[in-house]
Amino acid sequence: MHSRLSLIAMFVVGAALLLHATPPPAAKSLATLESVKVTSTAKGITVVVEASQSVAVRSQVITDPDRLIMDFPNSQPAGGLHTTLLNQGDVKGYRVARYSENPPTTRVVIDLNSPQHYQIFPDGKTVIVNLMSDQQQAANNAHVDNVSYTPTPAKPAFKLNVEFKDGKLSVVADHVSLAQILNEVHRLTGTDISVPPGGAQEQIVVGIPPLPLREALVSLLNGSRFNFIMVDSEREPGKLKSVILTYRGAGGISQPAIATPEPPVTDTQPEPEPPPPPDPQPDTEPQPQEGAGQPGPQDVPPPQ
Repeated sequence: MHSRLSLIAMFVVGAALLLHATPPPAAKSLATLESVKVTSTAKGITVVVEASQSVAVRSQVITDPDRLIMDFPNSQPAGGLHTTLLNQGDVKGYRVARYSENPPTTRVVIDLNSPQHYQIFPDGKTVIVNLMSDQQQAANNAHVDNVSYTPTPAKPAFKLNVEFKDGKLSVVADHVSLAQILNEVHRLTGTDISVPPGGAQEQIVVGIPPLPLREALVSLLNGSRFNFIMVDSEREPGKLKSVILTYRGAGGISQPAIATPEPPVTDTQPEPEPPPPPDPQPDTEPQPQEGAGQPGPQDVPPPQ
């Protein structure tokens, strides 16, 4: 009996040591975007982004000027990647830079000469982007059973799905105007957003996973033709009251989309009148007045 108890005790101690010795799971390491390669053929342009490990990608198309934006969460750019001018077909060049620190995100911008149809194919460490003009897309779709013809290109079907749950906003949009997206955000969140002229013409393709409201709006509006200011609610600290958009017009002059809210009015009490000076006492030293050393009404600093 004593021998069996000894064996059980040794087993328990050994298991405890084994559990204690097991190291915690390592945090997921950052992927490194190592290269961006652009090749052109008669069928269109192919952009290949190579990374050190599997990466996710979020994309959107911005107009005026035309460009394709791809964000790679949990990644960092390699030291050798930088702005590159190509002037290759409809691609002017590309830009690579760190977009945000938390979460760490790398942004790749493909600058275009004209609007392009595009398809993205993530494949492990590689992300492949196919770019095609209207003519190239029509030509690729025209060959059926070795008979060439020129069909009328159909307008792309738009798709919009905006959800707001537990304080997090997600947006999936395909060929939808920025105004439509912001109107849906206003309907779901109650945040006041006034869209300046031009927002209805800016078509966007974007997929934003559930993020806190401010982060999702920053991801949506960054890279657009608008500057923006986020205003908190005076009554509910931490709650987003409104988003003020300003349009970057000619010469870089921004015009306010909506008026800046006036500061709240607070009740103030009139300052008390200073007490009358004491009667002078002859042949005596002046006595200190009550409250001496305290700042008078004229010494009170202005409200900040």
